[in-house]
Amino acid sequence: MVEKKNCTETEVGLTLQRLRLERDLKLGDLAARAQISTAMISRIENGHVSPSLATLKSLADALDVPLMALFARSDAAADVHHARAGDGLPARRITQGHTHDYLLLGKHSAPRGTFQSARICISKEQSGNLPSYQHEGHVFIYMIEGKAIYRCGSEDFEMSAGDTLSFDAKLPHGFHQILSDKIEFITVSSRPQ
Repeated sequence: MVEKKNCTETEVGLTLQRLRLERDLKLGDLAARAQISTAMISRIENGHVSPSLATLKSLADALDVPLMALFARSDAAADVHHARAGDGLPARRITQGHTHDYLLLGKHSAPRGTFQSARICISKEQSGNLPSYQHEGHVFIYMIEGKAIYRCGSEDFEMSAGDTLSFDAKLPHGFHQILSDKIEFITVSSRPQ
């Protein structure tokens, strides 16, 4: 039991140190923000002390992360998706009056939300009734090829190769009109749980 406790303290300490360094904070900076002594933070980072939940909560708040982030080692088991050029998981989107195939490039789910990326190609002749979407979260689109009108809320955006668009997904959104023979784009979306 003692070994497991020491392992947990070490992992929390290493995670705390990683989060502090990612934010380019010195021990003194974090100590001031969390109102905890630098000596205590040093002992926690080195796994020499078992901090109280109140202390961990103060540190998490000072780092602007949820408390559970201090228990999540970055080298622990996690899903990793690697798609080589032209590869991905084939998928199909079917809506009333419209269907298109796409490659799912990556998808992750966690208690705080989901993340998904896809490479999509839609031909003008098969576009049918282009779907509109609306959900919580955010969307990023990068046009690879073609020209189209993308509607986001009440605004229309002409999109060409190399253009990007990002927005709050609470707005109704979707391609309104395809202007070239086909379009190809990458979309990345996140949704809170």
